[in-house]
Amino acid sequence: MENIKTLMKLPNNMMMALTSKDCPNEHLNEYGYNIKYPLYEASKLKGFEEYGNQLICLQCLKQKEDTKLEQRITDEAIKREQNKRKNTLHHCSIFSDRTIADAGFKNFLSLTNEELDNASKAKLAVDRYKELHRKQADEYFTTLFTGSTGVGKSHLAMAILRNLNETLDVECAFINVRYMLQHIKDSFNNKDSKYTQMYFIDLLSRVDFLVLDDLGNETGDKEASRWTKEVLTEVLESRQSKATIVTTNYSRGQLETMYGSEYMQRSALISRLLKNVATIQFKDTKDKRVKAFDLTKPIN
Repeated sequence: MENIKTLMKLPNNMMMALTSKDCPNEHLNEYGYNIKYPLYEASKLKGFEEYGNQLICLQCLKQKEDTKLEQRITDEAIKREQNKRKNTLHHCSIFSDRTIADAGFKNFLSLTNEELDNASKAKLAVDRYKELHRKQADEYFTTLFTGSTGVGKSHLAMAILRNLNETLDVECAFINVRYMLQHIKDSFNNKDSKYTQMYFIDLLSRVDFLVLDDLGNETGDKEASRWTKEVLTEVLESRQSKATIVTTNYSRGQLETMYGSEYMQRSALISRLLKNVATIQFKDTKDKRVKAFDLTKPIN
């Protein structure tokens, strides 16, 4: 590239001494006029030995180099943006249990037929999400994991999310609802906190795939506060054309009661969330986190 720039600065008489032919390609100047550029024998130009005895146009070569540089800059910018989007899952997720961050299909412990069946359904949900993404669908579905505490709902939800994040150019986030609301409340008295209500609304509205973990747990089996309903409603209204994955210990009927109101028997919030839902239910699986500890076993 430097050789090209140097030669193009040579006086015209020195340039013309190298050839008498003009480049047949059109080269426009800043005013839109066609400028004729001479062709040179590459063998007579230092640094252009790779072209052998070809006649070359320095302006054409410069344009090719400029195009390559622009494409490289564009590719690098796209790559940086893709990495930034993929890193959202790592940097912006809110977990109640940090071990969930490493959850995947490979380390999901399936000991019963129900666990095997639910893992298969979760993988099928991944395939459907990828198909909808490939077709640039206008509407997705909600995957709803229901069942008791510790049965693997959050694990499979994260497994779906990680698979999508690793294989598609998408932005994902895993958000434990109770912890999110605690962060927002803490920000009311902490001006330095970034975890404001607007921060979460922007994040949850923006990402392509979102897990809302332990929905209903923040209410303590009671009706959700008006403020909680407002936050979740604002998020869900913005996700009508995006995919949401929900884990909960409660049934749909219980959720509708929690997020309903004295004026409406059914919750508009839950109806909006579950209007197009694929349910994966744990009925018989026991809490995997409850294990006996052997006091006599050596600690590694």
